[in-house]
Amino acid sequence: MLNAGFVGFDGTENKRALPAIYQVKELEGIRGDMNILLRTPHARAKSMLSKFTRMCNVRAFLTDEEDRSSWESAGVEIEGIYDDFFKESDIIFVGTPEGQETNYVQASMAHDCHTVLMGGAHRAELLKDLEEKGIKIPNREDFSREFFFGLENYEKFLKDAPKLIQCTSCNTTALCRTTLAAKKLGLLAVLGNLDRISGDPHNIVKISPNAIQFGNGVGHQGRDAGTVFNNIKFLVRASKVPTTMPHVHQLNLVFEGTKEPEILLAQLSNTRRVVVIPYEDEGKKHDWTSEILEAFISGFERPISPEIFELLFSDAIIPFQLGDYTIMQTVMLVEQMSMAVPNYVEAYLLFHGFPAERVHSSVDKALGIVHGIWPDRLHC
Repeated sequence: MLNAGFVGFDGTENKRALPAIYQVKELEGIRGDMNILLRTPHARAKSMLSKFTRMCNVRAFLTDEEDRSSWESAGVEIEGIYDDFFKESDIIFVGTPEGQETNYVQASMAHDCHTVLMGGAHRAELLKDLEEKGIKIPNREDFSREFFFGLENYEKFLKDAPKLIQCTSCNTTALCRTTLAAKKLGLLAVLGNLDRISGDPHNIVKISPNAIQFGNGVGHQGRDAGTVFNNIKFLVRASKVPTTMPHVHQLNLVFEGTKEPEILLAQLSNTRRVVVIPYEDEGKKHDWTSEILEAFISGFERPISPEIFELLFSDAIIPFQLGDYTIMQTVMLVEQMSMAVPNYVEAYLLFHGFPAERVHSSVDKALGIVHGIWPDRLHC
């Protein structure tokens, strides 16, 4: 039995991870409390707390005593204060905005808790902050690797028994998921650009097309994926684009020898949490490349968890030969609202010593995650 504690429970990551972990916890009959750390008592946090209390029977702990009356006037029962939260939690899920993780990781280490970092954390900066504060780091290797459970490295982490885990971000997970399927065909490199949606209040509030923030060199997503797949070269730029659709990856997959798109699509459709979307746009003339992308996007209903849970891959692949290599131009969409959630759930199961042969099927069953070909050839 391990109690789970959530910091930033109302944020983008944890407000999806928390109920997902609860679903798996109930399915597998795992005992333990679900604790949350109350921070600023704003309206959204109060609303999310009310929801999680109904759904997941969470226990609330207070960060700042000055906020007690505000929380209690909203009907919240306070179980304890800041230190109590860490004392009564065995696994800490840190889902704060990037740059705010240091104090929580420090407290987690001081109370000998397991720690799960969400996708936005920067391990190198976090490690530097901890060292500058004079914190002894007994598990430095935990800060040097990404945790991706796409049937790739769960057993390795189970054997290594880390105290701290950095789960892959949604875009890194997408790259890993595609690489997992494509590497069996002789994948050598992944090149291209990913357009990240932007609009988080703490980062950017501009919504106009003029707010596009072009990536400066390769982004962390490719570098992070490279820690999972050491033999694959990633050169991927990440730009921030004000849009309401999912993240869009426009990639070139480089293979050794002659490869056919149909083989890659078959491999993708048989990979957990990947859904291939048929491109239905025959007979139409386009004046703009954006119209082609819009045709792909509008060709299906935008997925709502748990109907589809992760990566959406267009079957409109453009292949061409370059000497002894095949390059496939692709477009894929990342359902960022739920993409990385299975990683967080499997981190929870890992710390419980959950066996590798059951972890993926258990999570997929509990969350209703599917793979296959949209819309009628989907499998759990």
